[in-house]
Amino acid sequence: MNYKQPATDSISCAILAGGKNRRMGKNKAFIEVDGISLLKKNIVLLQQIFTEITIVTNSPKEYISFKNDASIITDKIKDIGPLGGIFSALSTTSKESVFFVACDMPFLHNDMIIRQLSLFKKTDCDALIPKLGEFIEPLHAIYKTKIAGMLNQHIKNNKVYAIRSFLELVKVKYMPVENTAGNRKAFTNINTLDDYKNIIR
Repeated sequence: MNYKQPATDSISCAILAGGKNRRMGKNKAFIEVDGISLLKKNIVLLQQIFTEITIVTNSPKEYISFKNDASIITDKIKDIGPLGGIFSALSTTSKESVFFVACDMPFLHNDMIIRQLSLFKKTDCDALIPKLGEFIEPLHAIYKTKIAGMLNQHIKNNKVYAIRSFLELVKVKYMPVENTAGNRKAFTNINTLDDYKNIIR
């Protein structure tokens, strides 16, 4: 089924692949799930929804094999975690907004993403972030590019680089997500070798 929607013409997708993978011991983007690298698996799904996909990484040479699937950019401000990747993508794209996803999410679900896109189009906000119970998912979220300047100033003026600290400065819409096993699975991250072993059982 083709999930591509006209609504995504103004929204690009950025895959954040800038982590140091200390707990995993290897690049999580290239571990295999169902016989395919996690990154390739997610790109195939995301291409059904988005016309523009970007990989944000501090090691671009590792991703050269994906140059036909996505543009590859590096962090403009390095070593500050996901905020640096978010700023880089927001300040690079020509689109009005960017859907961000972490590279280590093995169970992305297109229906969940399309729900977010639909709500975002109807909502006056700078960022739309899923909220499952008490937990928010800022790396499975949509941000408007117009906040790039504000984010740049926040990064320059602060030594705290938690995404939550920046979200306090912008207009955020939290999308309630029912706390079910299926929804929790859609937001799963792989952080350790044990996490990986659990998902491939």
